[in-house]
Amino acid sequence: MIDFFDDLLLSIRRKSLWILITAIFLSIAGHLILFFGVPFLSFSSAPPISEDLIIKTDLRVEPPKKIQLSSSPKKREQPKSANAVSTDPLPNADGDGKGKQGGPGDQSGQAFQLPESGTYYFDAYADGQLYQTAQLDWITEGNQYRLYINIPYAVVGPFVFESRGSVDAYGIAPAIYWTQRGDKPPRYSRFERDGQGSGKMFFSEKPDHTPEIVPGTQDRFSLMFQLASLLNGSDKIDEAGSIRGIPVVDYDTLEMWQFKSYGENESEDIPSLGKSINRHYALMQRESSPYKRQVDIWLAKDLDWLPGRMRSLESNGRVLELVFKQRVPIDNSKLIN
Repeated sequence: MIDFFDDLLLSIRRKSLWILITAIFLSIAGHLILFFGVPFLSFSSAPPISEDLIIKTDLRVEPPKKIQLSSSPKKREQPKSANAVSTDPLPNADGDGKGKQGGPGDQSGQAFQLPESGTYYFDAYADGQLYQTAQLDWITEGNQYRLYINIPYAVVGPFVFESRGSVDAYGIAPAIYWTQRGDKPPRYSRFERDGQGSGKMFFSEKPDHTPEIVPGTQDRFSLMFQLASLLNGSDKIDEAGSIRGIPVVDYDTLEMWQFKSYGENESEDIPSLGKSINRHYALMQRESSPYKRQVDIWLAKDLDWLPGRMRSLESNGRVLELVFKQRVPIDNSKLIN
């Protein structure tokens, strides 16, 4: 009988301990959700995508173009008007409208200038609610680059993205791209390029999926720096209404992304810069695609055309956004070599 009561008391104590632990956990989780929300979980549906961003017919894809890499920053004049757009030939640093010899492969081509290294801080939002500050490191040394992004989120942990590679005859050429969400294992995408910029992809998530890549293939973050480098070379490209196709790699896919350009405008789309000159690009979607995600990027002239704002409207209705906050010089300890 005594043993029975001892076992009963022990069982009650254990249950009480579990009830207490559960109550504490629910209390902490409730406070986190109250103050931070639940990242990447939404019970709403996405609004319809604008008709002008729906691809209803096959678009002509321009062949990749070689670049002429400038070895020094190009001085740019302010546009004469807020909507100044030109279709003049691409100029080089000498302003003659032609790419001169030099750069990768000692070739002529589109003017191309890498943005200077720096650390950029962004306010991270989900559904309009401010979370924490995201950090972006953009580092270039010689012909090499490194792009590192850390987006902290409560409960699920940080989202980390990294792209490393070099500059080849067609611009930025990622060699490795990896992503990691919280404490989950990282996912890798490896670019195996030949001397002509073509090659194959290898994915840690799909070892048997090895699609061929064409010159100029980017990952989902390097593509913005490819655009920035082209705009640094010449801001007389991608006039309003034009469409630019870029082959883009994610952690397990390779797709042709079509971006519609809204041209160059003076706006306050990047609040920390006030009224500034920006380029707005929007990702187009195929009408037949079952998964439609609206992606918009704003490249800022005051930031050497680096992204000042990035917004993703997910198919579940959740809106994720990074908005430029501050730029500081790169920490020397982060240099590649």
